[in-house]
Amino acid sequence: MELQTHTDTAYRRLLPAEIRQLEQQGCTAEDWQLIEVHPDIDLHHLAYVHFSGSNRIGNFQKTVTLPGGITLHTGIRHATLHCTTVGDDCLIAHVHGYIAHYDIAPECIVLHTDTIAMTGPSSFGNGTELHVLSESGGRDILIHDRLSAQEAYMQAMYRHDALLTQNLRRLVSDYAARQTGNRGKIGESTRILRCGLIRNVKIGPCSCLEGAVRLENGTVCSHPDAPTFVGDLVIARDFILQNGCHVTDGAMLSRCYVGQASAIGHGFSATDSYFACNSQAEHGESCAILAGPYTVTHHKSTLLIGGMFSFMNAGSGTNQSNHAYKLGPRHHGVLERGCKTASGCHISWPAHIGAFSLVMGHCPPGTDSHEWPFSYLVEQGNAYYVLPGITLRGVGTLRDIGKWPARDRRSPRVPQTDTVSFDAFSPYTMERVWQAIHTLEGLTGRFGEDAKEITWNGLRLKEKSVKQGIEWYRLALDRYLGEQLIRQLETHEGMPSDGLCELLRPRAACSDRWGDIGGMWAPISEINDIIRTITTGQLDRIEKLGERFRLIHDRYDDFAWAWTWNLLHEIYPDAYGKDFIPSLCLPVIRKWETAATALNRQIIADATKDISTGSLAGFGIDSDEETAVDDAVAVRGTVQQCGIIQELEKQQTEIKEKAGYWLHKLTL
Repeated sequence: MELQTHTDTAYRRLLPAEIRQLEQQGCTAEDWQLIEVHPDIDLHHLAYVHFSGSNRIGNFQKTVTLPGGITLHTGIRHATLHCTTVGDDCLIAHVHGYIAHYDIAPECIVLHTDTIAMTGPSSFGNGTELHVLSESGGRDILIHDRLSAQEAYMQAMYRHDALLTQNLRRLVSDYAARQTGNRGKIGESTRILRCGLIRNVKIGPCSCLEGAVRLENGTVCSHPDAPTFVGDLVIARDFILQNGCHVTDGAMLSRCYVGQASAIGHGFSATDSYFACNSQAEHGESCAILAGPYTVTHHKSTLLIGGMFSFMNAGSGTNQSNHAYKLGPRHHGVLERGCKTASGCHISWPAHIGAFSLVMGHCPPGTDSHEWPFSYLVEQGNAYYVLPGITLRGVGTLRDIGKWPARDRRSPRVPQTDTVSFDAFSPYTMERVWQAIHTLEGLTGRFGEDAKEITWNGLRLKEKSVKQGIEWYRLALDRYLGEQLIRQLETHEGMPSDGLCELLRPRAACSDRWGDIGGMWAPISEINDIIRTITTGQLDRIEKLGERFRLIHDRYDDFAWAWTWNLLHEIYPDAYGKDFIPSLCLPVIRKWETAATALNRQIIADATKDISTGSLAGFGIDSDEETAVDDAVAVRGTVQQCGIIQELEKQQTEIKEKAGYWLHKLTL
């Protein structure tokens, strides 16, 4: 078997005197003639090493400092090597089993570990099939170490396009074949401490594997600026771990992909599960899930199964049912981005929940609220109610929207696999809002003296909820349209108002339909263009697919404005030429000021209610009421100290000033 080297050094065979020295130091070899060493090697740093087959050994000139401050000289001691190369300045000691068919890059540390071996050709997890969503199959994805959330979404959700599916699987299989080899690799500056069995695993540079029990058939991607950590008691089979992720504390993975900067730990168990970047999973269990960016589950009693999620937070005791005990676990469902589940929430698939919604109680099979984003779904008695648009006025939604970009743990110096859009108000959500306004307005005529509630698509609606939903959705849409228009005006500030309509006319073409493609907002027309390149064979390597998605993301502002422009002229059909400013710009800016300040006031009120000391239960436990108030203030702070409220109040002033500025400027 061909040995790999990490430098251009001309390795040499051992001299007879050197062989005798090594034997005096407790070393043995099946055939000393198969051992090659660095020309300047200091053999004093090899002791009690058994060599089997062809091995190549680097030089040892440096020392390493281990946690706790102990300093050891690099070298190889108490180890068995079979057909292995060891780069310069590695420390390998107390290998209880053996190392076989591996190329170890310079400055690696392997201590108190059992066995690291290749047992034959391996693709290192590339090409592994995950049965996501439908546990019985049908939406399977093939993982690889260049996989993006967008590609995973396309593999799973576009199965109606047989040619696309066929070509995607062929491209991934070709990539997996190119990654297949008989030799394992351990990247430069990797540390492997106290591990058990590592078999058929490729390990990237600067990884840290500490206390893992068993790793088989996988890739540990890692980067000096985003090292990957695999910790105590981890068991993983058929896996890809991306740069900067942490898998620790007894996590058990079988057929899994863990995205960049994601964290899996505290005994979490996952099977056939895909996690995109910045996800967190602790204590609970997942099976057959397609978890987009920022999917979070922290509770021991929570099971995620058969679902697609993104920017999601699962409450304690959250559960889903994908099995009706008829034809097997074939049901699955979708919680669109930004959804949360309350404690004890049980969702019976199939279901499709609209973006930024809160799901409570038992959600019955067949529930479909995708046309009503920003809603509550609430179980009351034997009925399941929807409260459209209610989360738009809650501080929780605003807090979530702000925290996701701040919690992006991916290194900007490392190429990012997943392309992520953070805007909550986008053409995708506003398209749903626009349609929801029309739907709810159409439903208002169905209420009367004897009909205070109605059923729509299996969901119960109260008259008050419909009226409030229309109000909140209108405020959201007016806010979005105004923000988009003012952004364009600011871009073209200084231009003459004459001809402003033509100046602002979009340069990008855009379809009316948008999608949330694995956490990235995109016009469906652009996604269809990518599909055509795949189905026609123009895309010849799967590695190129991620760049196509990034190009769409880079043009998001242009596409969003094109969609907004079309909607503005649907709402204001006569606003062209000289009528553009008085008939469109001025009313849109006025509505934006009203909507933005109204929504902010409602959010401030919601935040104030949460901070209020109106309920002092649990405060001042050994004192009087006055002390309880002081205790509450010390713990929770005051309304005036709340950062979110301070920011919203600052926005209120800025909104009024900006609206006044543009209303004045456009009427000059």
